[in-house]
Parts: sequence; C-alpha cells; structure tokens
Amino acid sequence: MSSAKTSSYICRYAREEWGVTDSQAHRYLAKAREIIRADYTIERPDFLSSRLALLDKIIDASINTKQHSNAVGALKLQAQLTRLLDSNY
Repeated sequence: MSSAKTSSYICRYAREEWGVTDSQAHRYLAKAREIIRADYTIERPDFLSSRLALLDKIIDASINTKQHSNAVGALKLQAQLTRLLDSNY
C-alpha cells in the first residue's frame, strides 16, 4: 500500500508469495488500512511538530553529508509549514 500498489496487485502478491486466500488477503488489507488510519488520526499541531522534527533531522543529515541543496529544501519546507514563507516561493 505504501508503495502505491493496487489492492488487486497486493492480493495477488499475498496469494503467490504467502499462499493465502483472496479473502484472507482482503482481511490483511482491511487491517493495514485501519493501522494507517490510526497513525494519521492525530491533531494538526501534533502532526506539524512531528514533521518539523523530522525535517530537523533531514537538515542535519544533509549538512553532515554536504548535500546543502537538500538542507535548503528542508529549511524552505519548514518555513512554508510554519507560514514564515509563502508556499508560492
């Protein structure tokens, strides 16, 4: 699901690789969707702060590996998320 595969692809993969029935594969998909929904059922400020913290890590890693354009991109995204910079720039 996280790699943008269709439900039919995932069910076929589960059938071929794990030997499960279509109905079992559909139950697995339903459970996976529940887990994904639960992961994103958080308040906006909590979501924003977790993303800003992740961007801090990306900035640090980018600077440490001398990938400065990635650091600039992450800084720009932080500025847009916090509305310090218009998202049109």
